[in-house]
Amino acid sequence: MNKKAKIKFASQSLGCKTNQYEMDALNNEAVASGFQLVAADEFADVYVLNSCTVTAEAGRKCRQMLRRFRKQNPSALIVCSGCHSELYDLGSLCDLSIGTVGRSQLLNEIIEKLETAKSAEEIGALRKRMVLESTDPLWSLYEELPGTAFPEETRAYLKIQDGCDNRCSYCATTLARGPARSRQPEAILREAEELVAAGYGELVLTGTNLNSYACDWRQDPETPALIDLLEDLNRIPGLIRLRLSSLDAAGIISPEFMERYAKIERACPHFHLSLQSGSDKILRAMRRRDSRESYRRAVETIREYLPAAGISTDIIVGFPGESEEDFQDTLDFCEEMGFMRIHVFRFSRREDTAAYSLADQVHGDIKRERAERMHELAHDLAVKAIENSLGQSRYVLVERDDEQGRWHGYTEDYLPTIITPLAGQPISRGKLLKVRLNGREDTLALARAYD
Repeated sequence: MNKKAKIKFASQSLGCKTNQYEMDALNNEAVASGFQLVAADEFADVYVLNSCTVTAEAGRKCRQMLRRFRKQNPSALIVCSGCHSELYDLGSLCDLSIGTVGRSQLLNEIIEKLETAKSAEEIGALRKRMVLESTDPLWSLYEELPGTAFPEETRAYLKIQDGCDNRCSYCATTLARGPARSRQPEAILREAEELVAAGYGELVLTGTNLNSYACDWRQDPETPALIDLLEDLNRIPGLIRLRLSSLDAAGIISPEFMERYAKIERACPHFHLSLQSGSDKILRAMRRRDSRESYRRAVETIREYLPAAGISTDIIVGFPGESEEDFQDTLDFCEEMGFMRIHVFRFSRREDTAAYSLADQVHGDIKRERAERMHELAHDLAVKAIENSLGQSRYVLVERDDEQGRWHGYTEDYLPTIITPLAGQPISRGKLLKVRLNGREDTLALARAYD
């Protein structure tokens, strides 16, 4: 492609951190190929959406975003990739769609369509859907993306695996992402070094199911290869922080894992452990691998080795068959665990999942009311986490400033923090500051920096 053309390229990622990583990698590849990046709400010649299908609402947002792109520039090439386009044909809303594999060739496909079509009508006539069959080799191998995933923020996502072999009864993501397959450590370390060299101080490891990292090729199934990878990443000069995105407590949090994790200097004392329900009956119906007791043991193990660790979670309310007693069990268990953050989802029926046809579907009004109650508890626990930390010292990696001249970032245990600088104190994006927590603004901690 003629690099002087400066074709305007806009992208939007919906859903998880893995989606954002994939879009960051595509954006970097696009810039290297001569495209000009613009914001997704601006006029562009190419719009790319990396879609999410975790809930029906996520799917609705995908379709809405594609329509918005078409309205912004009717002549643009509209592209959709990701989980929703893997499971659904969005050909009426976009000119090129690709699922969750084969994306290493996505930019080449975009360039080919731009070079072949001479008008918007020809782009539409050349509509193409690239969804590979499950027999394709890419479904059994980790697919490396051509571009390094340089984000706009100070923290960078680093994808280490894809797919999931668990079959939780509510989950459409595993249908879209396919079987678990892991990235080779050499490729992970190479990209990590490039990110750190580019000035990204914090790396967040992401994937569909981090628990299964290296399960497809590791020799010792008793030792989670994830801890080996963390130890290797910890040795990269210039790295400030390592953070894990989401884990399942079952099968990975053990005294052996935590003993090694606690010794990793740059590993953050924060764990996002997906729970989904505090009712054993509902956990079984969800086909989760945890029970209340196994999850409780995992949290106790974390706090034995890292007493001040922050722990956050996901909760689904209104799963089929969830009674008021089951929901109350979840409320009580969340309070017992003392979560610092809770991501709340209302159960959404997804076609081709086991939960889709379960009896005793919960009425929408009940799901809405339970979500509100769970949000209230989440708010109270977030406030409590901050208040329990007041007067203590933390380190905050500065991410952005606001109109009031204050700086925002996260502590090592993932408290969102606002820093008011002292007079004459130099603060800049990407700087690691030692702060003292001295107040809160709703669910945000307030702090002062000091030497």
